[in-house]
Amino acid sequence: MGKKKRYPLLSLIFAIVGVGLSLIIPSTTKSEYEALVSEVKDNYYIVSSSFEKMYVHEENHNHEVGDFLHIKGEKSPLSFYHLESEFDFKEYLNKKGVYSELVVEKIEVKFLNPIRIHQIRKNFLSHFDNETRSIVGAILFAQSEESEVSNLSKDLHLVRLFSTSGVYLYLYYFIIGFLLSLFIKKEKVKEIINLILFIPYIFFSFPKFIVLKFFVLKLIRFINNYFLNKRFSYFSLIGISGIFFLIIDYHFAYQDGFLLSYFIPIVSLIINDTFKVRRKIVQKLIVLAFIYLSLIPFTSKYYFEISVLSPFIQLLITPIFGLMFICSVASFLYLPIYSFMGGITSFIGSTLKFFSPIMIKIYVSAPSDIEILLYELLLFSLIYFLSTYHRPIRNILLGISLTVSIIYLVPIKRYIKDYVSFINVGQGDSTLIKYKQYTILIDTGGNKYKDIASKVLIPYLKNRQIYHIDLLITTHDDFDHSGAVTSLIDNFPVKEYVKDYNDFPKSVSDLKITNYNIYPDLWKEENDKSLVLGFKLNNYNYLIMGDAPTKIEKQIIKDNEYIPCDILKVGHHGSKTSTSEELIKYLAPKYGIISCGRNNIYGHPHKDVVAILNKYNVKIRRTDLESTITF
Repeated sequence: MGKKKRYPLLSLIFAIVGVGLSLIIPSTTKSEYEALVSEVKDNYYIVSSSFEKMYVHEENHNHEVGDFLHIKGEKSPLSFYHLESEFDFKEYLNKKGVYSELVVEKIEVKFLNPIRIHQIRKNFLSHFDNETRSIVGAILFAQSEESEVSNLSKDLHLVRLFSTSGVYLYLYYFIIGFLLSLFIKKEKVKEIINLILFIPYIFFSFPKFIVLKFFVLKLIRFINNYFLNKRFSYFSLIGISGIFFLIIDYHFAYQDGFLLSYFIPIVSLIINDTFKVRRKIVQKLIVLAFIYLSLIPFTSKYYFEISVLSPFIQLLITPIFGLMFICSVASFLYLPIYSFMGGITSFIGSTLKFFSPIMIKIYVSAPSDIEILLYELLLFSLIYFLSTYHRPIRNILLGISLTVSIIYLVPIKRYIKDYVSFINVGQGDSTLIKYKQYTILIDTGGNKYKDIASKVLIPYLKNRQIYHIDLLITTHDDFDHSGAVTSLIDNFPVKEYVKDYNDFPKSVSDLKITNYNIYPDLWKEENDKSLVLGFKLNNYNYLIMGDAPTKIEKQIIKDNEYIPCDILKVGHHGSKTSTSEELIKYLAPKYGIISCGRNNIYGHPHKDVVAILNKYNVKIRRTDLESTITF
């Protein structure tokens, strides 16, 4: 790292100079870049260079938004990999216009932002315990941190809506405006001062889009009111601000934060103009109801579920989050109320714990972008014809809406569609069998750095509208096959769990699962004990090899004249200790499924195993290349 220099006198112009240089000056060579830091997180930052944004990974760096750097390094396409149902970081970066990553060899700092915003935020958050820090960080800076309270908030779908709606910003702006009105009577002057006082929060919350959007909308509304004689309606001003941001960067159009920050106020305006009710409370409830309906596709996309009581909980808890926001801002301005805020966090946690057991949740499949668009068009059409009292079309739309809702919400596919999914759990195994109304899970996978049950399996089950597991089987006790068992049983209904070879054959309805490894005398190591499970579904014969080594394979071949196998779950993730040529010649499978992690340290699948499968024309399918594989 180069030696850093500070230039306090350039604090007002360094960003402008840096932006100009980064956009105008081309790279000196293919491996050298003049770059402006545009976004900062704890372990990475994003730089802009010659109209291109790039991702740079660096643990515990101290770069800041506005730093201007000369970077020597190698650029390559983004290579991120995520497990089933996990947050897709590559897609997230793509939506920001970032398609490349830069592996840094050397950095020279040309301009250094003297205001170390990221470090100031870290120092501020260090005053709180983990629970309070997770809430304050999410509300003020859109930072995500795991804690019991934050997980409960996510579980009840509270934080995202509160953060993207901007309701707390209106509260903050109103309070500042009220305090100013005690000393300043002229409305125009009060608005100017309020806008100026809001600017520091923009800097310290950057790049939180809702804050920047709120300020721009307030600014153009001020211009419209005092310089354009209110020529434009508020609805038009919302559109103008949106166009402004899209001109700056069209990638905003792909970001959920942008869409939701405009979607919620537009829905509110349309409903308020459409339905006129004398009682204000009834009017507000109608608005909230339609906002909730319009947000259902987004909720389904994020959580794979709809929480029926969530709107009522949001009504109750939003004022408390609003109070927490005001206290957060006050404490950020050096008002030492950290203990009081800890008390608010405890109250929020207790409230969420009280409501959590009684929440009614409907599991839903994540909708595609086209499905979200069609849903919103249908909803807005319904709103329009409800307001015009056009009864025939209104009734038709109501009928269509009810039919679509029933099809979407009721787990019909769960009962009419049978399938087997080899779930992408990384370096591990997990196979889901869906038969009639029954669900069987063979192995859970396991990862020492993340909870596979809560991060992968449970979201995957919700996305398929599965409410419980009828039978859980683990082939053996290796962590990459059974490491998530405890968490899964603790957090998801599991009716029966078996792992012993004496429990087989096992039947679920008329689906029979047979174990072929019945040789305790050969068991010396854990993999030797691995169950080898066979079953038939939809005219396909499946064989799950677990981690059974070649000596078990040979004994199974010796004792069984014929084992039907169309789809083979290749043993031990493609390790050369399993999947002998003798086994493949004996089984003659059509497909060989290999479950392994991308670029794993074990070198799975081994080239010799791949060669054997290819020799006997077995079609190889891999979870590290295809993600979850379903038949």
